[in-house]
Amino acid sequence: MMNDSLMNCSQKQQGGFLLIEVLAAILIFSFGILGLVGLQASTINNSISAEDRSQAALLADNLVATLWNKSKLVGSSCDLLCAADAGNATDYTNWQAKVKTAFQGGSGVATLDASNASLVTITISWTSAVKTNTATASHTYTTEVVVQ
Repeated sequence: MMNDSLMNCSQKQQGGFLLIEVLAAILIFSFGILGLVGLQASTINNSISAEDRSQAALLADNLVATLWNKSKLVGSSCDLLCAADAGNATDYTNWQAKVKTAFQGGSGVATLDASNASLVTITISWTSAVKTNTATASHTYTTEVVVQ
């Protein structure tokens, strides 16, 4: 009879310990899930940022293709505006409008190097739609191309 009362007492003590183990396991699992959610959010932000940089590179390539196609950069007598569309700058203005549309108010500027009339520096700037912590991030894509 004495053994029965000791066994009942021992089982009651261990029953509460099992509950604590389960709660600890749930807590550890919850932290793991929170970490995965944070990793997923970071991955999405990086993906959007990579898409923006890719879009900027494509827009810069578009302007370079236009300049090469028009073949207007001859010597130092012509600046970029006349290089884009025989003095009317229509292609360049349209390109700037594409940049502004693609990046919700971003800007695109192309300038010729003063010492080398064939060297064009294309700079595209935008404010990212993805917020980092509490502020939006500003980005700039710059490329230099020799147009001959």
